[in-house]
Amino acid sequence: MKLFALLPALILPASGLDDIDYGAFTQTATYSVASQLGFFAANGLNVTYLQVPNSTYGYSQLLSGGYDILTGTIDNAVNLRFNANKTLTVLGQLDGGPDLVIASVPNITSVQQLRGKALMVDNAASGYAYVLRKVLSLYGLRLENGDYSFQVVGSTNIRYQYLANGSLPDGTAVYATILTYPFTAEGHALNPPLTVLARISDFINPFASSAFTISEPTLSDNNSRVLYTRFVASFMQASRFLAEPSNANCSIQAIARQLNITTAVAQAEYAAATDSSTGETISNSTFAVNRQGLLNVIDVRDQFSGFASVSQGFSFADAIVVGYGKLIDDSVRLAAMNITPRATANTC
Repeated sequence: MKLFALLPALILPASGLDDIDYGAFTQTATYSVASQLGFFAANGLNVTYLQVPNSTYGYSQLLSGGYDILTGTIDNAVNLRFNANKTLTVLGQLDGGPDLVIASVPNITSVQQLRGKALMVDNAASGYAYVLRKVLSLYGLRLENGDYSFQVVGSTNIRYQYLANGSLPDGTAVYATILTYPFTAEGHALNPPLTVLARISDFINPFASSAFTISEPTLSDNNSRVLYTRFVASFMQASRFLAEPSNANCSIQAIARQLNITTAVAQAEYAAATDSSTGETISNSTFAVNRQGLLNVIDVRDQFSGFASVSQGFSFADAIVVGYGKLIDDSVRLAAMNITPRATANTC
């Protein structure tokens, strides 16, 4: 099968590749396609993937220049921007929370069995922690009532490892956590498989999840802006490829190679990534931020007093209006969409 890689004609460097340090919590399906099938290189980029160990470290690195760009839950940008006045800007939304679930060790088979248990989170005040609280509250379990507690252990890949092992490195038992792509499908492939207790999309939908995030001051630097545009364009082109049903086998191969998983598991990952409600292709490869999804993120955080530092009367509706110097800036995303590609053949 042939892949037609998309080459932006106007913004390729004269020679060589430009470096970008990319921080992310997970290797998404779109990233797998872009990396494995040459979209980054086609746009003149050498992208170094840097695994984010936890949200506190990740966004601190982004603000200090350790990462050029980061994908993480948009709640992190909302929290840091509105609660701590950090200059973070979202360039676009990648997904709606593919395979976002509450998962548990195999011997727990219902949400009610989490009563009295410690549940793993990245940070007690992170977006996924609030999502966990929201869903459990609908089952009658409340953190503030002591119905369960939190174990703060780190990012999703770390929590998945501990859940799969059944314990922390010191032997402390673990019971459940929030998982997302690609770990939900990987957990299903274990023997015995992890239990999916609840799918978040059954309770909160739409949901704005992974977002391309940068340090706002860097947008005033033309070189950085050009690099961001080529980076987002690479993801867009990979997203279009991922969304095309005729490319399914090629996309599955790319996911399998990137994650070092079997074809069967990669097929499940592909299904999650292309889900029409929560996947990575829900914006038709435009990466436009879903306004209602973002409002749902804000609402969940607000339900649990997650805006303690925000002044009374603060207008979230006004604060999420798109514009320069705002939480969301569309300029890079729109520029990336308007790059005129030329086709070159490459093998899948």
